[in-house]
Amino acid sequence: MKRLATLFLLLFLFTNLFSQTIKGSITDTLKNPLISATVLLLDRDSTLLEFSQTDNDGNFVFKRISKGDYLIKTTYIGFIPVTLPITVENKDLDLGAIKMSEISIELYEVVIKAAKAPMKIKGDTIEYDASTFKVPEGSTLEDLLRRLPGVEVQQDGTLKADGQDVTKLTVEGKSFFGGDPKTATKNLPAEGVSKVQVFDKKTEEQKITGEKSTTKEKEMNITLKDEFKKGGFGKIIAGAGSVNRYELKGNYNRFNDKHQFSVVGVGNNTGRNGLGWDDYQDFMGSQSFSFSDDNLEYGFSGGGMRYYSFGGNNDGLESSISNSFFSGGNNNGGFPKSKNGGLNYNYDHNKIKIGARYFYNNNRNDKTTTEESTTFFPTKTNYKSKISDIFSSFDGHRGELNYEHELDSFNTILFTGSLANAISSNTNRVDEQNVENRSRLLNLASINNGKSFDGNLYNGAFIYRKTFKKKGRFFGVNAAYTKTNVSERNPTSTELEYYGENTVLDSTRSTVFFNDHIANKDAYKFNATINEPLSKIFFASIFYNYSKKIQDGNILVEKPGFELQRIQVKELTRDYTNDVFYNRIGSSLRYAKNGVNISIGAAYLGYKINSTIIQASNPSIPVNVKNPYNTIVPNGGISVDIGKNSYVSLNYGKDIQEPNINQLIPIVDNRNPFAVTEGNPALQPSNSDRISFYASRSWPADGIRLNGNLSFTNYNTSIINDVKVDVNQLSYSRPVNYDGGQDLYSYMSVSLPIIKNRIKTNVSYTFTTNKSYAIVNDVLNETKSNGNSPRLTIDITPSDKIGLYLTSSYRRRDVKYNINTSQNQIIKNTNISGQFNLNLGKGLFASTNYSHAFYASSKFGGNTDIPILDASVYFQFLKGKKGEVRFSLYDAFNKNRNFNQYAGGNIVSVSNTPSLARYFLVSFTYNLRGMVGTVEKVW
Repeated sequence: MKRLATLFLLLFLFTNLFSQTIKGSITDTLKNPLISATVLLLDRDSTLLEFSQTDNDGNFVFKRISKGDYLIKTTYIGFIPVTLPITVENKDLDLGAIKMSEISIELYEVVIKAAKAPMKIKGDTIEYDASTFKVPEGSTLEDLLRRLPGVEVQQDGTLKADGQDVTKLTVEGKSFFGGDPKTATKNLPAEGVSKVQVFDKKTEEQKITGEKSTTKEKEMNITLKDEFKKGGFGKIIAGAGSVNRYELKGNYNRFNDKHQFSVVGVGNNTGRNGLGWDDYQDFMGSQSFSFSDDNLEYGFSGGGMRYYSFGGNNDGLESSISNSFFSGGNNNGGFPKSKNGGLNYNYDHNKIKIGARYFYNNNRNDKTTTEESTTFFPTKTNYKSKISDIFSSFDGHRGELNYEHELDSFNTILFTGSLANAISSNTNRVDEQNVENRSRLLNLASINNGKSFDGNLYNGAFIYRKTFKKKGRFFGVNAAYTKTNVSERNPTSTELEYYGENTVLDSTRSTVFFNDHIANKDAYKFNATINEPLSKIFFASIFYNYSKKIQDGNILVEKPGFELQRIQVKELTRDYTNDVFYNRIGSSLRYAKNGVNISIGAAYLGYKINSTIIQASNPSIPVNVKNPYNTIVPNGGISVDIGKNSYVSLNYGKDIQEPNINQLIPIVDNRNPFAVTEGNPALQPSNSDRISFYASRSWPADGIRLNGNLSFTNYNTSIINDVKVDVNQLSYSRPVNYDGGQDLYSYMSVSLPIIKNRIKTNVSYTFTTNKSYAIVNDVLNETKSNGNSPRLTIDITPSDKIGLYLTSSYRRRDVKYNINTSQNQIIKNTNISGQFNLNLGKGLFASTNYSHAFYASSKFGGNTDIPILDASVYFQFLKGKKGEVRFSLYDAFNKNRNFNQYAGGNIVSVSNTPSLARYFLVSFTYNLRGMVGTVEKVW
C-alpha cells in the first residue's frame, strides 16, 4: 500500500513539475472579447486532447501540458475558425490575443461545414458530435464511445466520463431497459448516433433545486439520427455444438419522436449467457435484474431505511423474492439452462412521459459440490467433509410502469408501479462426516432438504415536486405502498450416526420435518422535505421520513405419524405478527460556492418494534417483544471541485439497522440437529459510524488518470452469534449484541499510456481489513482479516488488425483468530489472462482467450490451478456484412470447474463444483444494419 501511495505522489509531482500552461484570449477584429468561445487543443494529427471555453473577459487556459507540438483551434458562431500550430517547451506559453473575423454571407455555408466542432460545452453538459469521430462501418455505440475524449470504456464494459462512473444512460431522453449503460452500448449501432451528451447525475433534490454541486456519478444521453428514428435495427445469433450445446439470443429496436420499443431475448444451455454476466451483458446489461431502487428518502442518508425496495430489507420477504431471481444460475458452477427476455416501451409527448418494462427469467441448474471445512475451538478442531447434489429451478416475472406529468413549470407528479412473481424449487442431498482433530470420527450424516417457494410483490409510489420562482426553494413529498406475500415449503430429513471411542457406533438418530411458512407484509412509507435558500450560497432543508411495516405469518411444523399421517410439532408451530415503526426528522445546512460544497445536519431517529408470537404448545400465553430504540443521527460532508478534472470529497454518516423477526423470536428451533437456533427478544439495532474519502485527478492531454477512495466503518453496536457446541459437534446459537467491530476498504488506481493510442496500462491496488467477533463456548473470538489485491492490465493495439489484452491479479487474505492461533489462515489467489484478436483480412477474424487461476491455502495444503483456453474463427459476409458465421472451441484443456476458498469467523473451507467443460459451437449472426469486425477486447 505504501509503494502505491509513493507511486501516486511521484506521478503527481512528475505531471506538475514537468508540464506547462498555455493561455491566451479570443477577440474579434475590434479587440472585443468573445465570451464562451470554444477552444480546442489537438495534437498535430488533429486528435482532440483537451478543450475549454473563454470566460467573461475572453480568456482561456490549459494547465499541465507536456512538451510537444500541438494545434490550437478556436470556434465561435458567426466567425471564421482559427487554427494555430504551437510548440510547448520548458516554459509556460502565452499566445496573447487571437483575433477572429466575422463570416461573410458568401463564405457562410462553406465555413459552417468546415467549422463543425467535435464537442460543445453547455453548462455542466458536454455534447459530442458523433459525425466528427470516425469508426468502422457497423460499429456499436461502445466502439464510438472509445474514441470520445474524456470517455473511457472499462474492460468489463462499464463507462467513465472525466474519471467518474456513468451509471445511467438514456436514449432520446427515455429510459432504455432501466437506464443500464451496457444495455445500450452493446446493442445500439454507432452509425445511428447523432450526439452523445454527458452531464452530472443529480439526486432527487438537486434536480428540483438546481443545485450545481459536483457529483461522483455521470449520466449519458444518446440522440439518434432521423433515419434511425424511422426504422428498426437489431440482430439475432443462433448457435449449436457438441454435447448438445445450444445458444439463441437477439434484440430488436424501433424508435421515433414519441415512441421507443425494444425487445431482447437469451436462451442457452452453455452457461455463457443467462445470469453469467459475460455475454448476458451484451444483450441485457448488468443491472437488468437489479432489485434496488433510487433512494428517494429525503435528507442525508444513514437512517438504515430505504424509500422502498424489491429486496433491500433484511427481514427476508422482499429479499427472498429477489434472491430467487438468481437461483438456478451458473454463478457457482454446475450445468445451467437459461431463458431470459425483456420488453421496453417509452412514450414521451406534451410533457407526459410513460415507461413500461417487462422481464422474464427462467433458469435450471444441476450440480454436485464437494466441500472441506475446519471449525476450531479453544482446545480442539472439527474437520468436516461433505458432498452435495443440488438441483434448482426458477421461473420469474417482473414488470415496471412509470408515469410522469409536468403540470406546469413549477409542478410535477410521478407515479411508479412494479410487480414481481417468483416460483422456485430446490432439492439438496448432502452426505457428510465430522472428525475431531482429524483423528476421531464423531458422526456421519445423510441430509435431504427440499424447498418450494412462491412469492409475489406489488409496489406503488407517488411523487410530487413543487418549485417556486425563488431559485432554490423547493417542496417535495412522496408516498409508497408495498405488499409482499410468500408461501414456502421445506421438507427435511436427517439420518445421523454417532461414534464413540475407537470409532464404535454409539447411537443413531433420525429426524423428519415438514415446514410450511406463509407470510404477508404491508409496508407504508412517507417522505417530505422543504428546502429554502438563505442566500446565494447558503441553503437549509427540513425533512421527515416515516415507515410502517406490518408482517404476519404462520409457521407450521409437522413430523410423520401413523400410516402417512402427520403430527404437528407444537413447540415449533406458531403464528406471529411483527410491526416495525420508523420515524426520522431532521434538518441540514449546505454551503455551495465555486465548486465547494459543505453540508452539516442531524436527525432524530426512532425505531419501535412490536412482535407477538403465539405458540401452538401454549396458545393462551403469547410471547410479546417490544423493542424501542431512539438516537440522534449526525451527518456531514465536504466536496471540492478543484477543476474540470479534479474532485475530492469527505463524508461522515451513522448507520442504524434493526434486527429481523427471526433474530427476535425467543423460540428454540431444532429442525436442523447440527445447528439449533433461538432468537433474542432483547436484541438492539446495530449502530455504526462511517467515514469515507474519495479523490480523482486526470490529465486528458497526457492520458493519465488517478483515483482512489477510502472507507472506514466502526461498529459501536453489532449483532453477533453466541454459539455453544457439544461433544458431538452439534451447535446451539443465539444472536446477541456486542460493542465492537471495524471495516476498512481502500482502493487506488492509475491509468496511463505507454505509447499513445497503442499501449496503455492500468495499475490498481485494493487493501481491506476487518475485525469481527463471535462467542464460541463462552469464549470471545476476535477474527482479524487483512486483504491485499494488486492488479495490472495492459492493452496493446499496434494497428487496427491486431489487439493484445493482458491482465494479472493477485489476492492474498491473511486471517487470524485469537481463540486458536494455530488455525491462522493465509489464502492466495493468482489470475493471469490474455486475449489476442487478429484481423486476417477479407472479412476473416480470429480470437483467442486464455486464463489461468492458481489457488493456495495454508491449512488445506497443496495448490490448485485451473487453465482455460477458448478460441474462435469467424467470417463476415452478405451485403453490408450483415451475416457472420463463427466456429468456437471452449475450454480446450477440459479443466473448467468452480473453486472457492473461504476463511472467516471460526471456519475455513474449500469447495469444488464440476461445470460444463470442453465443447464446440458453430453460430450464425444476422444484423439488420450490418456488422464490423474489430480487434477491440471481447467480453
